[in-house]
Amino acid sequence: MTIVLPVCHFVASTVIATIGELGGHAKGIARVGTGALCAIVTLGLTVVVPATQAGTIYYVSESGSDRDDGLSPESPWKSVSKVSRTRFQPGDVIKFRAGDSFEGQLIVSSSGDADNALTFTRYGDGARPLLDAGNGRRGAPVATILIEDKDHIILSGLEVRNFRQRSRDNTDDANAYGILIKNTGRRALKGFELFDLEVRDVYPIKRRKAFNLNTVSGIRIETRPSKPGSPVVNTSDIYIHDNVIRYTGRFGIAVRHRAPENKSAANLKDHFDQNIRIVNNLCEDLGGSCVLLNGVDKGLLESNTFLRSGSLRNKAISVTRGSGAWFFRSKNIVAQYNAAIGSRGHNDSSGLHVDFGNENILVQYNFFYDNEGYGTEILGKNKNVIWRYNVSVGDGSREPRVARPEGIKSQFPGKTVFVSDFASPKRIVSEDIYLYNNTYVTFENTEPQIELNGRNLNLINNAFIAVSGSRIGSRVTVVWNDHNGPQLSHNLFSGLVSPAFTSLDRFAQTPTIKIDANGSSLENFAMPKGLLGVAVEHPLFPAAGIGIFSHISAIPHKDIFGNPVSQDAPKVGAG
Repeated sequence: MTIVLPVCHFVASTVIATIGELGGHAKGIARVGTGALCAIVTLGLTVVVPATQAGTIYYVSESGSDRDDGLSPESPWKSVSKVSRTRFQPGDVIKFRAGDSFEGQLIVSSSGDADNALTFTRYGDGARPLLDAGNGRRGAPVATILIEDKDHIILSGLEVRNFRQRSRDNTDDANAYGILIKNTGRRALKGFELFDLEVRDVYPIKRRKAFNLNTVSGIRIETRPSKPGSPVVNTSDIYIHDNVIRYTGRFGIAVRHRAPENKSAANLKDHFDQNIRIVNNLCEDLGGSCVLLNGVDKGLLESNTFLRSGSLRNKAISVTRGSGAWFFRSKNIVAQYNAAIGSRGHNDSSGLHVDFGNENILVQYNFFYDNEGYGTEILGKNKNVIWRYNVSVGDGSREPRVARPEGIKSQFPGKTVFVSDFASPKRIVSEDIYLYNNTYVTFENTEPQIELNGRNLNLINNAFIAVSGSRIGSRVTVVWNDHNGPQLSHNLFSGLVSPAFTSLDRFAQTPTIKIDANGSSLENFAMPKGLLGVAVEHPLFPAAGIGIFSHISAIPHKDIFGNPVSQDAPKVGAG
């Protein structure tokens, strides 16, 4: 099936937030201009939704009775426990009445099949029906909706909450999920579509102190590796789109395939969840990040909006740190047309970052604004990271060794560009890093640093603009990991930019560019006409044009504003 989708941000037509809500430096309203990050793309995709629904429709209402048959709006069931106890057939549809509230945990006990999904949705007019497990009389379960070892499932039109208030026997008090899709490693699972959901107020009873052990998520897909000697399994064909996720202790959407204990099998193709599309979702005020892709092969992150990651809301039970999105131990990932604004935290807290152990990552056409960590963050043990035609404004403002609202001091200063060798258990430099045709603009009274530590690291045709009262490169760290060291060519440097940085570029351009960093739309950060760079030998993104990337070109033919790109004489900056 071929579908034509409008790829537009929530922010394309709505005000994002007042600057007071952002907690940033600019004055006025932060807004992405209509159409600035909007495109029409054609996706050759297999969609989970069946053309016709062959099963039975069941109805659930708070005014119903579990003794009724549930087969009509006049004889609905009453409780989610009734739904959880019932075995359904592929193609069945379970509808919750709009405006009603349902307490307790929904356990999806049946699967659909490749031709007929099992669907949970709504009926009637009014607000989304609310499913809330946080205040159960017998304690709060870890997840409001639990899907374990079941597949071919559609969830839509629901509101899901899980602010856990009371402990339940034999549960993990330090975790909470709105929706948990769990693959225990018994078999491969595939075929999930989640859309038109509002997932909010997902918090644990208590916060786990170890940051990386905190897995609280609005929506989580968790795949455990199969046991030694058993066939390798994964979870695939996941489509999460057009949802709103607000107020969680850490993640909005997290997809994780755990690495196998047998490290020699770590790169087998089935040790990755595959074909993950996360499109046109809005996340705001999360304690951590909106999106994590961990152990994913072929993941598309497109047209999402991330507001105020690392939020202090309910800070006692939140991690209060996080980039808008990040990737770990993943390969063949595309992140494009996303907007990330107002990320906070004592570490990371970029608009988007490439953690360690990834391969073939393409980051393009994104708008990053007022994220205090880094404008570009790429950690160690990565191979082939392509970062192009992105706009970064006011990123990297974090000051080290000062008291922070979350009650600690950061040891990690903000940086405009941060390419690091950080990996675990030992540091390993990344290689084949390509940063070209990006625009970086500072805020007044900030002085982000620069760190370049990679092998075959290239910075070409980028624009670095330090507005009046700011500087770029208050400290510059350059590590020569190969014979040539970092390769800089035809970058533009305007304002107070460190000579230790600019001197690395033999073809540096140094015009004076006047840009108002307090501007209210993406168009404020367009580059003046006539500033030309150098032709770029575009790095290979091997998955371009294939499957979920059928609309992705290996060679960029347009800039972030949709203007055509000359391959022989490209302009400097993102557009």
